[in-house]
Amino acid sequence: MATEHAPRHEPGLEAAYHAGLEPVVQHFPEVAYQQHLYPQHHHQNQYADAPLPKPDPLSSSVPPFSGVPRTFTSADPPPPGKRHRVCGCSLLVFLLAVIIAILSAAVIGLAAATGIEANQASDATAQVAALTASLAAAAPASTTAPISAIDAGCSANEKAVTGTNYTAFKVLGALRYTLYCNRDSKPAPLLSLFTPDFETCMDACAAYTRYIPESFGTGANTTCGAVTFIPAWTDKSVAFDGRAPGNCYLKPTVNAASLMVSTIGVDCHSAVYAPGT
Repeated sequence: MATEHAPRHEPGLEAAYHAGLEPVVQHFPEVAYQQHLYPQHHHQNQYADAPLPKPDPLSSSVPPFSGVPRTFTSADPPPPGKRHRVCGCSLLVFLLAVIIAILSAAVIGLAAATGIEANQASDATAQVAALTASLAAAAPASTTAPISAIDAGCSANEKAVTGTNYTAFKVLGALRYTLYCNRDSKPAPLLSLFTPDFETCMDACAAYTRYIPESFGTGANTTCGAVTFIPAWTDKSVAFDGRAPGNCYLKPTVNAASLMVSTIGVDCHSAVYAPGT
């Protein structure tokens, strides 16, 4: 039968209680276990002085070796896979042979094409040379025109040409100019240019008088009244050596009586506009 026991208090609860904390006491029924008492026999330790059993030498020894010795080897390696072969060669060797054949064919083709192009270029060069030679043979030999052919005959017959008239291009007004061989005019030029001959220089003077007034009015220097032509400067290399900007110089209106002999060291011819003639 269970016996009642006084409630137990945990140590330190009193200190907690005095510190202001009130312990809560729980009353749970306690279970009492019956204690079985067994009779105790006082014997001497029967294992204390008992001798330890000795191991059997036969049972602990390694059993004797008998029979034929065995040879231990590792497992046999698996048989190699079947290799692909093309035309009796391995796949790698076959591919290398194909690549070499392709490269060889490309080199041979390139060499052949280069040879063909070289032959064509050689043939074209020969044809050009033959054509050039034929053109050179057919072309007339270049000749330098005599000065008299570009100066209206002043260098050939000064007296016969001086005082004659030249009528400019009709579209430009058919203006007339009187020629004076080996004469120069004082006024500064309105314009300098290169013309192939004396007549064209007078046409340029007529064109200046025809178009300049339409653009700039009828003020000063809008009318060309005379020209000076230097045949030697028709050759631009000669003109360059003489620092000449042209061989034809357009000038304002001048009086024929004011013309003078040229002092520039080369032939110089003039023409003066002759209205109403």
